[in-house]
Amino acid sequence: MTLEDLTRAVSGFDGLQHTARIKLFAWFLHTQQKAEHFMPADISKCYREVHLAEPQNIPGQLAALVSKKPPDVLKNKSGYRLEKRVRDEYDKKYGQRAITVEITNLLKDLPSKLPDLAERTYLDEALKCFSVGSFRASIVMTWNLAYHHLLDFILKYQLAEFNARWPSVFQGHHTKGSKAIAKIDDFGDILKESEVIKIAKSASIISHDVAKILEEKLGRRNSAAHPSGVKIEQLQAEEFIDDLVKNVVLKLI
Repeated sequence: MTLEDLTRAVSGFDGLQHTARIKLFAWFLHTQQKAEHFMPADISKCYREVHLAEPQNIPGQLAALVSKKPPDVLKNKSGYRLEKRVRDEYDKKYGQRAITVEITNLLKDLPSKLPDLAERTYLDEALKCFSVGSFRASIVMTWNLAYHHLLDFILKYQLAEFNARWPSVFQGHHTKGSKAIAKIDDFGDILKESEVIKIAKSASIISHDVAKILEEKLGRRNSAAHPSGVKIEQLQAEEFIDDLVKNVVLKLI
């Protein structure tokens, strides 16, 4: 995690007082840069790195944190360090945020790789939902993104193979006459999502591993989209998004 990543991940960072920023920078120095101690110059460097105006008296700010009861910062001959209570609190708040930042950046970096406007709409909504903690909705929108991407890939590059393989996989679909996909709406009108995945796998349009990911994620999308007692937590959403984007969307470009 970079310092910029951390500041983006902290809600309301721009409105924090300098003492709160200093503690956050100190936590970053301890955990991300493995510093046992830090000096005022290290805090000053953090301010400069994220292009923030520094407080006039960083040593004075640190002295105030040292003199608190209980202290937020400890001082010895080697320099300063966060008090364990404060470090534990920040570990709990931000220690698991690296994957969250990675997911956010992963989604933000996708537009340059997704020329289709419909996919960008799904992407924008997925990012908005994830950013505000609507994890159930973020799962649904990320599925829409990945599935639309699969359909678009088939239409552009593998449509003949898909249509040729379809009768072999689902013979019953063609008892009243031959059917074929011609445009993206045809998929939804004629086939279930699970059937599209099965045909694409049989036609070697997607690998067995990609098909397995899609099948598993489709089941989880269904759980998220339909009324149920299933609770969707942040870690579930992060894993869902990471797996679909890295192993499906970015594999079909």
